[in-house]
Formats: sequence, structure tokens, C-alpha cells
Amino acid sequence: MSDNMPEEDCRNALLVKYAMERTVAELPFHDLVPTAVAQGRRRRTRARLAIVAGVACVAGAVVVLGSVTLPLGGGGDTVRPAASSTPESRESRDQVEVPAPYRTPVHIEPTDDEESSMADLPATERERREEFQQRAAVLLDELLPDAVGLIRPVDLAVKRYQGETEDGKVFPVIFSVRPSDEGPGPKACPDGPAALRGETCEQATLPGDIEATVYRMISDSPETMATLVHFSYGHSDVSLTVNPAEDATASAPVTSAELLAAVGDSRFLDMVRYADENPMQERQTSIVGG
Repeated sequence: MSDNMPEEDCRNALLVKYAMERTVAELPFHDLVPTAVAQGRRRRTRARLAIVAGVACVAGAVVVLGSVTLPLGGGGDTVRPAASSTPESRESRDQVEVPAPYRTPVHIEPTDDEESSMADLPATERERREEFQQRAAVLLDELLPDAVGLIRPVDLAVKRYQGETEDGKVFPVIFSVRPSDEGPGPKACPDGPAALRGETCEQATLPGDIEATVYRMISDSPETMATLVHFSYGHSDVSLTVNPAEDATASAPVTSAELLAAVGDSRFLDMVRYADENPMQERQTSIVGG
């Protein structure tokens, strides 16, 4: 500061300088660098995701089943996805959806000359059914109780699946949407408790005023029970059955209420609608169990 400056001007200049230094000291400059770095990282992450999405689109598109939006994965991962109660952040919602795990099919050979296998189908038809099975397996895995285990498709027939638990139990599952000439509506429950002999049967109404019948019935042995729900949709008979474990030591670990909740889910009904409009099974004249 000039020694020739009048004393009053010098005092005013010092006051201005002090005020400026105090103002600058209070500014959060220490926060600016981390914030800029974080924003830069987020921009780079979004750019990478955009590149990945573009490559995925070029590599191939997944066939859309009606309004079903469960994507297929590519790999051999058959681990049941763990549920998470952590709220989803806005940034994670903006990211590309991670494909669901691919379910390695279970191979089963026909047991007699009258039983056919999907392996005998033309390649295009076999791929169409396998695609449907993959989507159905992932969806059933979400909708059925965890006690049923990891749901995998069975390559013998499009309607066949199985649940595999960590302790080695295998529960056969049937998801059938078969064209039928019969009239609409499920079969009525037997009259009176005595007719059921320890089994249960209930009538229920699914979304869309779809009438359904759900059974808890003896199967495989007198000590084990299966759970089955049946209803008509469009021109098809629909059934979802969870059978006892293959060694007949455990009943199907799903209640009638749980099975009704599964088939009443809008995503399940979307799968049914697609299969009704694009049949994959031969026409039948009898029902229940597929």
C-alpha cells in the first residue's frame, strides 16, 4: 500500500481488504473439488452405460412376450437372486437393467416311445419354446415361495419345470397353457368334506373376473400333498401345479393362498395371454394338471 496515501483512505482500504478476506474465507472452496470429481465420475459412468446399451442393441433383441418384460440373461448363472430391502436410488433406476440369470435346463429323456421331446422339434419351434421356458422359470422363481427352490426349465416339454432347494429337494412344477375345445370355467369342487378325504378345494376369482379352482391334494404317497390351480383363459386351459419332492418325502411347500397369489399376478397373466395367443402345446379335450 502506498506510503503517500492519505491516512483516511488507507484506513478505508484496509477495511475493504479485511471484508474481502473474511468473505473469501467463508466460501466452501474446499467442497468444490470433491463435488466436481463426483460429477465427473457420474458422467463417465452414464457414458459407459450408454455404450453398453448400444452394444447390447446391436448384438440382438429379445423377443417380447405380450407385455412381459423379463429379459433373458446370457451365461450359466443359476443362483437364485437374493432379495434386497435397500431402497433403490434414483441414479440406479437410470442405469441399464441387469438381465435375469440364465436357467440351465434340466435334461430328461422320454420314458417311452409315446412321449416326445422338445429336442425332436424343428429348430425354430424348439428355440421359441425354450425362450418361453426361460422367461417362465424366472417369473415363477419370483412368484413362488422360496421354499420351492430355484426354478429351472426341463427340456423334455415346454410345460415342465422343477424347483431345487439348497438341501437337495426337487419339486416338479407344471405350468401348462393348452388349447382346449371345452367351454370356459373351472371344474367345480366336490360336494362336502367327505368327498375330499383330507384334501381341500376352493373357488376363487382372479383379476379380470377369471374364475379359478385351487386344490391341495394327496399325490405320490398318502403322506404327501400337491398344490394345483386351474382356470380357463381365452381358448386355453391353464394350470400351475407344484408337486411333492421327487423322493416323496416332502409335500409341495406352497399353500393354496400362495399359489392363487402367484397366478393372480399381472405378469403371470401376461405370460398366459401370450401362450394362449401363440400356442406351444397340442390341443386337448381334458384338463387339470396339463
